[in-house]
Amino acid sequence: MIADRLGLEGRSVVVVGAGGGGIGTAVCRTLADAAVTVTAVDVDAERLAMAERAIAEVGGHGSARIVDARDPDGLRRLVAEMPEVYGLVHVAGGLQNQWGSVVATPPETFEEIVRHNLHTAFLTTQVVAKRLIAQGTGGSIVHIASVAGLSALPYGAGYAAAKAGMLALTRSAALELGSANIRVNAVAPGTVRTPVNADQDTSEDTAEERAAIPLQRRGVPEDVANAVLFLLSDLASWITGQVLAVDGGSSARPSFLDADNLPVFVHDDDLRARLVPGA
Repeated sequence: MIADRLGLEGRSVVVVGAGGGGIGTAVCRTLADAAVTVTAVDVDAERLAMAERAIAEVGGHGSARIVDARDPDGLRRLVAEMPEVYGLVHVAGGLQNQWGSVVATPPETFEEIVRHNLHTAFLTTQVVAKRLIAQGTGGSIVHIASVAGLSALPYGAGYAAAKAGMLALTRSAALELGSANIRVNAVAPGTVRTPVNADQDTSEDTAEERAAIPLQRRGVPEDVANAVLFLLSDLASWITGQVLAVDGGSSARPSFLDADNLPVFVHDDDLRARLVPGA
């Protein structure tokens, strides 16, 4: 059975940044549906309630805790109170109303973005890794990064830099912790519809959005959660230090392609007609 191959039944996983109805909440729901005991962590009780409901909806088991991912003491207390830990999914982060150019962004804003996205990932990874080493059981850690960390994000340099740093943290931790049978990987989502960006979204993907993504649609939180489930599971038991882009293929698509996936500088009509029927 596939459930046996996943090897996750009864294992305890901490999801930091679980609330809000977006990726973290979808991760909680998906893991609970796979019989994982989920400890959902967020800084806001109202957001956290969404994760609790998601776990309950699939008949899952778990608990919810209000802890600030920037508080190492709070994280240590949380992990110390758990009977056993198998894994961590670090979702906490994001870019709120902090968009700005490199020349205009205040240094303190840049620092805050990096602290929120990268420093918290270091803290949660350190706390959980120490516990896993003490247990001697091995385990799995998954960071939620971003395709911005693979390339760039104009007017969001702090976020892109933090996510790039997270990828380096992922690889470095994977090498250090491999001898303890602790795997560390990252998922790099592309554009995903979540409650955070709902006010900027239309109800359906526009033609322009579909043209920019090879799979012709924007992502949903469950797309990311499914990748997390795989990386946590025994199906990925020989995978560590890797980054899985979950972006509909957008990171593989060169920026110089047009809507027909031909270079914008191809002006030969005969060639275009041969390669793209109906063009």
